[in-house]
Amino acid sequence: MKTLVFVLGVCCLLVAQDRVVDETTVARIRSEEMEHSQIMHTLHMLTDRYGPRVTGTPNHEAAVDWVIAETTR
Repeated sequence: MKTLVFVLGVCCLLVAQDRVVDETTVARIRSEEMEHSQIMHTLHMLTDRYGPRVTGTPNHEAAVDWVIAETTR
């Protein structure tokens, strides 16, 4: 019974928390997304350029090398 009361108390505290949203940060994130998104370039490289990537094939190895090069620069 004590455990149930404790769990309910913790749940009430979690629900009562204020959800403070920094609108400036959200606006900066959305701006970066809209103006500098690289998702279409990444999608093109992984689907059109390297095509099917079965494990151990040359396309798989080339795609792995490309991803490593892109994420380490």
